Amino acid sequence: MARPSPPGPPPTLRYLAEQAVGIDAECRDCWHRVVLGFEGFLARYADMPFPDFARLMKCSACSSQHVNVRPAWPSRS
Repeated sequence: MARPSPPGPPPTLRYLAEQAVGIDAECRDCWHRVVLGFEGFLARYADMPFPDFARLMKCSACSSQHVNVRPAWPSRS
């Protein structure tokens, strides 16, 4: 059996902005949840890998940096 090829680099914010509808962020401390648009972040972070960008996020309700961040993919109809 052939070995699977290694995964490519993580997607950039620009790439995900073209694919997803937003950024789904949920605080692990106070459970505040929000879906943000990419527009406010692209000018500064467009070429940043998404995992690196996710580490910059903090909760707007309690200022915690313990935030789960993932692309908010379009729902399948």
